[in-house]
Amino acid sequence: MSINIGLVIWKEMKAKSFSREQLAEAAGISKHRVGTLLKSTTIDTGILTRISIALEVNFFEYYRKDEDLARFETNLNTQSNDGISSLKNLIKEKNRLLELYNETIKSQKKIIASLEHMKEL
Repeated sequence: MSINIGLVIWKEMKAKSFSREQLAEAAGISKHRVGTLLKSTTIDTGILTRISIALEVNFFEYYRKDEDLARFETNLNTQSNDGISSLKNLIKEKNRLLELYNETIKSQKKIIASLEHMKEL
Protein backbone atom coordinates (compact mmCIF):
# COMPACT_ATOMS: atom_id res chain seq x y z
CA MET A 1 0.00 0.00 0.00
CA SER A 2 1.41 3.35 -1.01
CA ILE A 3 0.65 6.57 0.82
CA ASN A 4 -0.34 9.61 -1.24
CA ILE A 5 1.00 12.05 1.32
CA GLY A 6 0.15 15.10 -0.77
CA LEU A 7 -3.51 14.12 -0.80
CA VAL A 8 -3.46 13.42 2.94
CA ILE A 9 -1.96 16.85 3.63
CA TRP A 10 -4.48 18.51 1.30
CA LYS A 11 -7.39 16.83 3.15
CA GLU A 12 -6.05 18.06 6.50
CA MET A 13 -5.60 21.55 5.10
CA LYS A 14 -9.20 21.60 3.90
CA ALA A 15 -10.49 20.22 7.22
CA LYS A 16 -8.68 23.03 9.07
CA SER A 17 -9.42 25.69 6.46
CA PHE A 18 -5.70 26.23 5.81
CA SER A 19 -4.74 27.94 2.56
CA ARG A 20 -1.55 27.16 0.67
CA GLU A 21 -0.22 30.54 1.70
CA GLN A 22 -0.92 29.87 5.38
CA LEU A 23 0.75 26.45 5.24
CA ALA A 24 3.73 27.85 3.35
CA GLU A 25 4.23 30.55 5.94
CA ALA A 26 3.68 28.24 8.94
CA ALA A 27 6.00 25.53 7.57
CA GLY A 28 8.64 27.93 6.28
CA ILE A 29 8.45 26.83 2.64
CA SER A 30 7.36 28.56 -0.54
CA LYS A 31 3.77 28.58 -1.80
CA HIS A 32 5.03 26.94 -5.00
CA ARG A 33 6.67 24.16 -2.94
CA VAL A 34 3.37 23.58 -1.12
CA GLY A 35 1.62 23.21 -4.48
CA THR A 36 4.23 20.71 -5.63
CA LEU A 37 3.99 18.73 -2.39
CA LEU A 38 0.21 18.50 -2.58
CA LYS A 39 0.60 16.67 -5.92
CA SER A 40 3.40 14.45 -4.64
CA THR A 41 3.32 10.92 -3.26
CA THR A 42 6.67 11.38 -1.50
CA ILE A 43 8.05 14.06 0.78
CA ASP A 44 11.23 14.96 2.62
CA THR A 45 10.92 14.02 6.31
CA GLY A 46 12.16 17.43 7.44
CA ILE A 47 9.44 19.18 5.45
CA LEU A 48 6.85 16.65 6.64
CA THR A 49 7.87 17.42 10.22
CA ARG A 50 7.36 21.15 9.68
CA ILE A 51 3.99 20.56 7.99
CA SER A 52 2.97 18.24 10.83
CA ILE A 53 3.75 20.97 13.33
CA ALA A 54 1.98 23.63 11.29
CA LEU A 55 -1.21 21.57 10.89
CA GLU A 56 -0.87 19.89 14.31
CA VAL A 57 -1.18 16.46 12.71
CA ASN A 58 1.37 13.65 12.96
CA PHE A 59 1.53 12.65 9.30
CA PHE A 60 4.16 10.04 10.13
CA GLU A 61 1.37 7.94 11.65
CA TYR A 62 0.00 7.38 8.15
CA TYR A 63 3.21 5.59 7.28
CA ARG A 64 2.96 3.40 10.38
CA LYS A 65 -0.29 2.04 8.96
CA ASP A 66 1.41 1.04 5.71
CA GLU A 67 1.30 -2.77 5.30
CA ASP A 68 4.99 -3.11 4.49
CA LEU A 69 5.98 -1.06 7.53
CA ALA A 70 3.49 -2.92 9.70
CA ARG A 71 5.02 -6.23 8.56
CA PHE A 72 8.50 -4.85 9.27
CA GLU A 73 7.36 -3.70 12.71
CA THR A 74 5.85 -7.13 13.40
CA ASN A 75 9.08 -8.85 12.33
CA LEU A 76 11.10 -6.47 14.46
CA ASN A 77 8.85 -7.17 17.47
CA THR A 78 9.16 -10.91 16.91
CA GLN A 79 12.95 -10.64 16.72
CA SER A 80 13.00 -8.52 19.86
CA ASN A 81 10.78 -10.98 21.72
CA ASP A 82 12.98 -13.88 20.59
CA GLY A 83 16.06 -11.99 21.77
CA ILE A 84 14.43 -11.23 25.11
CA SER A 85 13.44 -14.86 25.57
CA SER A 86 16.97 -15.95 24.77
CA LEU A 87 18.39 -13.49 27.29
CA LYS A 88 15.92 -14.63 29.96
CA ASN A 89 17.02 -18.23 29.39
CA LEU A 90 20.67 -17.21 29.71
CA ILE A 91 19.91 -15.40 32.97
CA LYS A 92 18.10 -18.47 34.33
CA GLU A 93 21.07 -20.66 33.40
CA LYS A 94 23.55 -18.23 34.97
CA ASN A 95 21.44 -18.07 38.15
CA ARG A 96 21.34 -21.88 38.29
CA LEU A 97 25.11 -21.99 37.91
CA LEU A 98 25.50 -19.39 40.67
CA GLU A 99 23.32 -21.51 42.96
CA LEU A 100 25.46 -24.57 42.21
CA TYR A 101 28.59 -22.51 42.83
CA ASN A 102 27.24 -21.32 46.20
CA GLU A 103 26.26 -24.88 47.17
CA THR A 104 29.78 -26.05 46.25
CA ILE A 105 31.33 -23.32 48.40
CA LYS A 106 29.10 -24.28 51.37
CA SER A 107 30.02 -27.92 50.91
CA GLN A 108 33.74 -27.12 50.74
CA LYS A 109 33.47 -24.96 53.87
CA LYS A 110 31.90 -27.90 55.72
CA ILE A 111 34.69 -30.20 54.54
CA ILE A 112 37.33 -27.68 55.63
CA ALA A 113 35.66 -27.29 59.03
CA SER A 114 35.53 -31.07 59.44
CA LEU A 115 39.20 -31.44 58.48
CA GLU A 116 40.21 -28.66 60.89
CA HIS A 117 38.19 -30.35 63.62
CA MET A 118 39.87 -33.70 62.90
CA LYS A 119 43.29 -32.00 62.92
CA GLU A 120 42.60 -30.66 66.41
CA LEU A 121 41.91 -34.19 67.66
